[in-house]
Amino acid sequence: MTRAATRTGEGVLERDHELAVLSDVLRAAASERGGLVWVEGPAGIGKTRLLDAARERAAALGMTVLAARAARLERDFAFGVVRGLFEGLVARRPGLLAGAARLAAPVVSSGPATPRGGGPDGDTDAGSALHGLYWLTANLADAGPVLLVVDDAHVADAASLRAIAYLARRVSELGVAIVLGAQPPAVHTASPLVDALREAESTTVLRPAPLSRDGTEALVGCRFPGSPDPSFTAACHEVTGGNPLLVHALLAAVAEAGGDADRAGVETVAALAPAVVATFVARRLREAGTEAATVARAVALLDGRAELRHVVAVSGLDPAVVARGAQTLVGAQLLHPGRPLTFAHSLFAQAVADGTDPAERHRGHRRAADALAADGAGAELVAAHLLHTEALGDPAVVARLRDAGRAALAKGVPETAMTYLRRAVAEPPPAPERPAVLHELGAATARVSYREGVALLEEAFAAAVHPYRRGLIALELAHALSVTLAFERALAVLDEARAGVDDGSDLATELAAATVGLARRDPARRAAAAELTRALRRDGRLPRRGGPALLATTALEALQTDTDASAVDLAHEALAATLREHTPDPGVILPATMVLVAIDHLAPVRACAESILAGARRRGSSYDFIGASVLRAQTRYLQGELVEAEADARLADALAVEHETHSARRYTVAWLLIVLVERGLAAEAHAALAASGVRGSTAYLLAARGRVHLALGRAAEAVDDFVACGERLAHRGIHHPGVLPWQAGVASALHRLGREAEAVAAADEAVRVARRFAAPRALGIALRVRGLVSGTTAPLREAVVLLEPTPARLELARSRVDLGAALRRANHRVDARTELAAGQDLARRCGAEALVERAGAELRAAGARPRRMAVSGADALTASERRVAELAADGLSNRDVAQALFVTTKTVETHLGHAYRKLGVTGRDELAARLP
Repeated sequence: MTRAATRTGEGVLERDHELAVLSDVLRAAASERGGLVWVEGPAGIGKTRLLDAARERAAALGMTVLAARAARLERDFAFGVVRGLFEGLVARRPGLLAGAARLAAPVVSSGPATPRGGGPDGDTDAGSALHGLYWLTANLADAGPVLLVVDDAHVADAASLRAIAYLARRVSELGVAIVLGAQPPAVHTASPLVDALREAESTTVLRPAPLSRDGTEALVGCRFPGSPDPSFTAACHEVTGGNPLLVHALLAAVAEAGGDADRAGVETVAALAPAVVATFVARRLREAGTEAATVARAVALLDGRAELRHVVAVSGLDPAVVARGAQTLVGAQLLHPGRPLTFAHSLFAQAVADGTDPAERHRGHRRAADALAADGAGAELVAAHLLHTEALGDPAVVARLRDAGRAALAKGVPETAMTYLRRAVAEPPPAPERPAVLHELGAATARVSYREGVALLEEAFAAAVHPYRRGLIALELAHALSVTLAFERALAVLDEARAGVDDGSDLATELAAATVGLARRDPARRAAAAELTRALRRDGRLPRRGGPALLATTALEALQTDTDASAVDLAHEALAATLREHTPDPGVILPATMVLVAIDHLAPVRACAESILAGARRRGSSYDFIGASVLRAQTRYLQGELVEAEADARLADALAVEHETHSARRYTVAWLLIVLVERGLAAEAHAALAASGVRGSTAYLLAARGRVHLALGRAAEAVDDFVACGERLAHRGIHHPGVLPWQAGVASALHRLGREAEAVAAADEAVRVARRFAAPRALGIALRVRGLVSGTTAPLREAVVLLEPTPARLELARSRVDLGAALRRANHRVDARTELAAGQDLARRCGAEALVERAGAELRAAGARPRRMAVSGADALTASERRVAELAADGLSNRDVAQALFVTTKTVETHLGHAYRKLGVTGRDELAARLP
């Protein structure tokens, strides 16, 4: 039926342009220049025929063709379309899951998905599945060009659409063509993912037009040979709008009513037109008989695609009767021949489904769920049917929906888990089970929206009676409340839960650990919280879950006392504990590394970042990779490795944007801004901040923005930023200047404004605090600023002496340049030139271009003639080129480098080619010798 609607003889009617575009895209993919085509139009316009034509032409070109059709019933089955594309192929060729592609295994096979870790709350990082799917596609494309076809993409599940979008952004570098068919938004409300795919700059959109009058006449002539009356053709064209499927269905209905393509047939057209498809289907079902109609309704309930055994279960008919009925429906042109049983067109399936009464629909979906479960189908396939049943308080339904929720979370798709769990709550579950289901729903919702999750978790907490369940819910609720900054309520929830739990239990200890973590924000509780940590640690009662965080927060508290030497030991112990886990906890990493950075113990922080990066690469966790890259960027910045720090920060921010990890961007943007300012790119930093849309809510981001404003001469705004940074830190009880030297920033900005007395006072306070904490780097910074605002050299000389033995190469370079400038102004030109030259050389090795230029200007003012440094060799490499070159020099293949950096192989090839030219080498064997 569908093909006849758009074909006459061997040709496809009035689709020359569309076919030419599809052929061009396929030929380009055969030349490893992939692309995406979006074929959009109303049902029956011929989209499927165009997709079929693409498949036929791709097969003729020797391409591997994978096809799937989205179904409304499976819209809540995470990665359902992706599985439809790849499952059969992977089952036949398991070697395709080599390398990073192994991360796609849980979403392309029917086996149970297991958490891989890496997300912000310890659940699966969905980015690992996307990463794995890209490399699965790349592995497949290595053997030859590939065509991926998805029909009815407008009803595809969100996870699959996200995966296709991820592929589409990289497909231009692979021999892969993607062709999607979809109805327009006017027919179905499009999701943002559909809009993004359709409107992407790289997408070619085809909108097949209705048939012309001549095209309609050609179809009429196929059905009624001879010379159709022009008035009959005109009537058919007008009532169908030139929709090929509707034209064909209308002509079939006219013929079955005994009409002809003459003037008299015009009246028949008018009578049949209002419900042409429904009339066509209803007539066919009546003619097929009761048993065949029952089979058709079962196939429709199975979403128009069904195995014979499942139709048997849903219909309640004997297998032989079902097979006979299916054959009858094929003859009636309602079903395609073959297996699985599939409607010839989605409009036919919709017409049959619309004719099914609610009671039969409920029974059919319930039977389908039972049949699929008995068949060993995944929990989400079973739940897809249960979502369409009546809510009757069936505990078995609740159990299966909860299983589906866990399966969706294991694939990193909390939005889908929420759908299943909401339905489980509505069933409803037995009263004693309700708090547990609400807990699961609230926890899944919090991963999408903490505020919505809080409301559900509060309901679960109020409904729970058993102390153990209340304790578990309290842990989840307190975390969600703390993210929404409702710290007092979070502490109240933990206190209430602890009151009902046995003091000696593991849960009581975990609740105490969570309380300690939050108590740092309450000055009245801090001392008691720290003492509790020490007692638990001394008695060996630290909980496995929550214990590392407790150690880390206590280490941060100890750092503020300026007398407790245990801060370092606590931080090291916390890091060691969390790094032993499958997925390191950011709630441990951040405070523990903050302690070590503050006192310039950068080596263990760098080692921590490298360890997390290695784990992130194994698991394909973009979330962990982003966090570890930011941490490494910080250590590299502090050690004066600005080119490398820029590469880390840029890559982390690009991944955060791509994976929509919005919370991470508060840190990726902050460190990118800081590094860009030091690299002499303050204007670019300001533009990047504006384009990011990230608000200055964290202390790091406020400090970074202050540096940008200071570099751009906007000193008044810089003062506000640095002061806000200090207030933010103080609110969290953080006073150690080694965390962020915000007071020195205030003094520098006040000095720029000419408010000298205030600048000196701020600098004196910065020096006083740094001396109290005995923090060499922080004290060196404070002394340098004190020397600048007072115009004296003694603080600057002390700063150089203090910083010399520290790893703070960039700060040492800055202090030498500032000391040299001060000596030059004091007319000590020989000493000035010595310091300025040393400072410039160190700044150049750090990649601090802004400081290099300033030192050069001071050298010239001091009477020196600094040699002009040509940008060549390793210094000419961009941050990204240098990163790729370093990994290649370590012996990694291009594919290994691409997988390690979450980029494409073509991107690696491009960067490596540029690096070869700039370094004057011809191969990777020579790289190591040319890279410092």
